Amino acid sequence: MLVSHCDDLLDHHFILDCSHTRCHEWQCSEHMRLKDQTAVVTGASMGIGRATALILARRGVTVWAVARTEERLEALAAQHERIRPLIGDVSLDDDRARVMDIAGDVDILVNNAGIGSFGMVETMPGEEVRRLFEINVMGLIDLTQRALPAMLRRGRGHVCNVGSTISYLPGPPLSVYAATKFAVEGFSDGLRREVFSRGVGVSLIQPGPVRTAFWDRASAGDRADVRDSGGFGVPAQWVAKAIMRAIRFDRVPGYATVAVPRVLGLGRVLDTPGISFGVDLFAAMARRAPLPMVERGPPQ
Repeated sequence: MLVSHCDDLLDHHFILDCSHTRCHEWQCSEHMRLKDQTAVVTGASMGIGRATALILARRGVTVWAVARTEERLEALAAQHERIRPLIGDVSLDDDRARVMDIAGDVDILVNNAGIGSFGMVETMPGEEVRRLFEINVMGLIDLTQRALPAMLRRGRGHVCNVGSTISYLPGPPLSVYAATKFAVEGFSDGLRREVFSRGVGVSLIQPGPVRTAFWDRASAGDRADVRDSGGFGVPAQWVAKAIMRAIRFDRVPGYATVAVPRVLGLGRVLDTPGISFGVDLFAAMARRAPLPMVERGPPQ
């Protein structure tokens, strides 16, 4: 298949200007899609966000890298001249407004910032529930609302939201976190259909386990002093490549929603009566295991 062929070449940095007719039809050329565009990437100081900022910058995109930690942002900006550090907390309305005012009319918005939290529903404080939804859902929607009008006026642009395959198969001790990712999935699907014929693309990237600090930070209350212990799963670069492909191939079937790795997309079929009941039994046994100890501290 031609698109897959071009995608494979892209991974090996062979494509500069694709000559295939179908590639031109889908605007497959790297220069047409990414070079000299402007992007905002949230949660850019670590993990998926950091890898995404770098891969886009190397493709010619000017990247506003948004995160809460100045030291990590400065270190990221030192990796590429097209990365511009911008301190901001997506849970705060004033910070979101300032970020978009500084960035201006962007061509690409990557809503990657998010937090996790371990806990059973009956014991999770309401404040923690609200914090999860404020960052993972409300901040994402608000940034999209701020970026979208300019994209629609120009008749071009792309919004890429980072969800999670946990929305396919939720369970303890991440039930509330899974609810936020269900919301991201529903919002992304609905928005894509709203703007489909208006020149703006919307994609949803659904990572499974990724080698980032997510698990460390989720178990430690998102404390600022938590460092990445390596974790388990696929490298963050895999997810960053999926984000970059989704932006470039936003009109190609199969790139609107992408699981990373792709095989985890089969998780959707687990929501059938027989399989779902088996998962329920497994979750019931798993909940007997002790939950990670959570020591709350100041957010990063």
